[in-house]
Amino acid sequence: MDDITASLAPELLSEILLRLPPDEPGHLFRAALVCKEWLRAICDPGFLRRYRAFHGSPPLLGLLHRRQVLQGDPVRHLARTTAVPLFPDPTFRRALDCHHGRALLHASDDGWYLIVWDPVTGEQHRVPEPGIPWLMYTAAVFCAVSGCPFRVVFVATDDEDELVKASVYSSETGAWSKPAILDYGYQTWQERLQAITRGESYRTPYVQPRRGALVGDEIYFTLRNENAIIKYNWGMNCFSKIDPPIREVYDIALMEMENGSLGYACIQGSSLYVWSVLLFERERERESVCVLGIFPDV
Repeated sequence: MDDITASLAPELLSEILLRLPPDEPGHLFRAALVCKEWLRAICDPGFLRRYRAFHGSPPLLGLLHRRQVLQGDPVRHLARTTAVPLFPDPTFRRALDCHHGRALLHASDDGWYLIVWDPVTGEQHRVPEPGIPWLMYTAAVFCAVSGCPFRVVFVATDDEDELVKASVYSSETGAWSKPAILDYGYQTWQERLQAITRGESYRTPYVQPRRGALVGDEIYFTLRNENAIIKYNWGMNCFSKIDPPIREVYDIALMEMENGSLGYACIQGSSLYVWSVLLFERERERESVCVLGIFPDV
């Protein structure tokens, strides 16, 4: 093989490798194992940029679909779109998130735990739960920097004290952070009873079991109460709450916008409403500005 590659000009080798089909991500990986020349050519940043531009968007390996049900666990569903075997072992119970080439699954056999899974290589990491007795929960997996060890954020309404808590797991340390608690004014049962006695309304802040939106060092989720948005800064391990643009719509979605801001979308009637939530720090005060876009007849 060394004799063959030695006779090829670097430009010609690059053009040949550029035409490896992208529908099977393993092609480039196997080609990089042929020899050092091929490895250097494939790992070159210029080649990778040309490869993405030549083939367009990366292929879809599969679809993890989490169905929300009123009782019991949702039906497991993983639809393949390539020949890659996308079947984690053991069988997962719920699909929670997917970021930066990794999927996050919730599994249970001898107890509940999380699986961080690379669907390309098949690599799996078993992560214990953070010790929050969850009633309603959601979670996310991501890398702080491309190619770095992963982190998992777990956010839940505690089944014992009904407080919203979050913790972050680092694959570098193999440990969860101390849970952060959302301060929404009623931290104890006594405070809640006093609020009810005063005629104030109180409802348990249930975390919506939906995928969050990752924006920089912060990840956003929603509460069932008035569609409030909660922000968890995983680096500082702290919470804050943002009032939503509208409160009366239940089915909403959070997303990262192209300009790096937080996006918020919902459907009313036959129109799709999208807000870009721009956040500004002013000393200790948090302000939000919402820019509305309407896409009719969807």
